[in-house]
Amino acid sequence: MGQRFIFLYLVATFLFAGSAYAQNLHEVVSAAQVRDAALQSASANRDAAQENIGIARSKLLPQLSYQDTRQQLHQTTTQATTTGPQVRDFDGASVNRQLSFRQGVIRPRDVAGYFAGGAQAEYGSYKYESALSDLWGRTIGAWLDVLAARTLVDVQQQTQKAVAEASRQEVMRFDRGDGTRDARAEAQAQLAQAHAMLLDAQLALRARELALQILTNLEPKNLTNTRLPSELEVKWSEAQKDGLWVVVSSVGPEFLAAQAVETLNRFRMLQSASDHLPTLDLVATATRAQNDSTNTLGASYNNRQVGVQLVVPLFSGGGVEAGRRQAVATYQASVADREATLVRLETQFTSDWATQMGLFERAQAARSLLDAAKDQRRGVELGLANGSRNWGDLSNAELLVARRYTDLVNLQLSLFKTQARLLSLVPVQTPAWHDWIHALNAASLP
Repeated sequence: MGQRFIFLYLVATFLFAGSAYAQNLHEVVSAAQVRDAALQSASANRDAAQENIGIARSKLLPQLSYQDTRQQLHQTTTQATTTGPQVRDFDGASVNRQLSFRQGVIRPRDVAGYFAGGAQAEYGSYKYESALSDLWGRTIGAWLDVLAARTLVDVQQQTQKAVAEASRQEVMRFDRGDGTRDARAEAQAQLAQAHAMLLDAQLALRARELALQILTNLEPKNLTNTRLPSELEVKWSEAQKDGLWVVVSSVGPEFLAAQAVETLNRFRMLQSASDHLPTLDLVATATRAQNDSTNTLGASYNNRQVGVQLVVPLFSGGGVEAGRRQAVATYQASVADREATLVRLETQFTSDWATQMGLFERAQAARSLLDAAKDQRRGVELGLANGSRNWGDLSNAELLVARRYTDLVNLQLSLFKTQARLLSLVPVQTPAWHDWIHALNAASLP
């Protein structure tokens, strides 16, 4: 396992070359790791699963016990005589001290249980790794949500001046008798819509900031000078697909957890099959006793015994065989679950990879449309300066730019979240995670 992970680490390093991830986003992720209840639960479950090794090992180690029993005997003896019954009372102490030793010699069920305990510990570790990858993805998604929402607020704020001035101009024209009621109503409706869209963006920003603060306990104002990264600065190539899938299908936490469950059920199947087999223990006892009675008053005993104990199961009403068949069926189910997990992961990976590649192309197209809208706005601004265009034209141009910018931001956000969903399939220790975070953080700096 260690050699395989080192090999995959080198593969991923070649595919995702880069340096350590930047400090800002690192602090966000680290803060979420401290607070997240789901990760804390996974950590506690991992620690609990780890103890299964010690529990199973203890059944293979020597067992030593000491027992001390003290009792008080009260005996009444009634004897029939020619002169009538004679009653005698006796009070005496009973003391028994026993030291017992047992060492399993042939214990097939406990040997299989030890390996099952190791599989349980591995399962707990893999589920923790899966929860950690999921947390990183959720945290970075929340961070991106804040940056995207802040960008949309800036976009909507930029439209307010032109739309407000266009509305004011149409009202003035109508008041002078030059405009129409329909044109005035249209301009006022556009102004109301612009105000509503700005308010919606501001409310969305507050909600995203609150979500990030709940997740990390960090103040969102620390991200004031951070911008949403461009899709051009965090780009994956098709050549990276096969290498990333090798990592997912080899050391992905979900797949390894399914493998651990299969291994666990295989050893449990061996445990059930072992219930038919005999067991052999080495036993030894040392006993010191004093049992006072009318016949043994003041006598004490010292016994030492060494030997073996053989237990051969003969008949248990069919329960052992039923348990074995149940364990076999459970193992077969876990094999199918492992295969289904691999199919599900491959389907999700293929779909998400295609989605993020498509989103990148769509973002490129949206950027071209945004550039075209900006060119139109620039032409309107020049026309407004020489008197050939009016504020209504500029208002429409600003609203078009805002719509194109919003489309681009939403596509960028979907792209990055899809990439995070892909990376959530691999452990956070892989270079792909760290290099992606580094690229995001570097691209978000002003």
